[in-house]
Amino acid sequence: MHWIFLFLEICAALIFVGAAVASLRRGKLPFLELISAAAYGLLLEEGSQLIFETYRYSPQWTLVLDRAPLVIGLTWALIIAGAMRITDALGVRRWTASFVDAALVIMLDLAFDAVAIRMGMWTWVDIGPTEGWFGVQPGNFYTWLFVTFGFSLLTRWLRDRAVRRPRVEWLQLLVPVPAFGILIASIIPYALVSVWTNAPAGGPLWLSAIAIALFALVAWRGVFGSRRQPPERGAVAIVDLQLAYFTRLSIQAFFLVALLVMGLATQVPLLLAVSVSLLVVEFPLVRLVNARLAEAAAETDEHAAPAA
Repeated sequence: MHWIFLFLEICAALIFVGAAVASLRRGKLPFLELISAAAYGLLLEEGSQLIFETYRYSPQWTLVLDRAPLVIGLTWALIIAGAMRITDALGVRRWTASFVDAALVIMLDLAFDAVAIRMGMWTWVDIGPTEGWFGVQPGNFYTWLFVTFGFSLLTRWLRDRAVRRPRVEWLQLLVPVPAFGILIASIIPYALVSVWTNAPAGGPLWLSAIAIALFALVAWRGVFGSRRQPPERGAVAIVDLQLAYFTRLSIQAFFLVALLVMGLATQVPLLLAVSVSLLVVEFPLVRLVNARLAEAAAETDEHAAPAA
């Protein structure tokens, strides 16, 4: 099994290097966003294990910084930065962008976390394989929403400031700290409700489901509602989008194949249905993004034609 861990570490590192090169070609701020997202991922994993002690990683990971495998930080960066690139290309209502980012990210975790623990990549404490979400603590999905939401909110706020004051771009490297603070603050109400309702270890699944539903509703309104902001031509690099698509599809496909190879399809058919459904949804998402970019390009060309 160790070779699979090493394979994932090498693949994630190669994709991250490609994403870093592509973002740097776009400018300093996109590059800093990716680097800070990786730092955020490592801070998140290290801090969460130290504070909450709800999970631990397998010793089979090769490159580990204390408790956090380096590959996990890189993967967090690819997932979050990739979701933000897709949201930028969709052209959503401005105030909903961070909700859309969070919705895109949670789509991945719902599919792969239950498979990853069965592969021994990490272990959830105080919860059995049939409890929670197929052995995953329900509170994990609630926190994934706010992990993405906090980082995206602060990063997008800084983007707006950097338009007028480019010098503040370097502040992006500090974003992981307040983003982690937002995460900790968001966990407090979840923990209180868990205590009040005498929920089992890992928190109430229904509360995470409500949070996901609310984020999904806001995201849907942002993507398909009126007064959405169209993507600007040239604002999103095609290479960035292709890497975002590739990362998402690779994660979905890898864990779906693992699910089938390990025989989980017959053991937990609902998990198979969820994994297949979330993978299938990726393809109309890609088509929608490409259609939005094509529409924006056509409108720009139409307005520019008289001047030509």
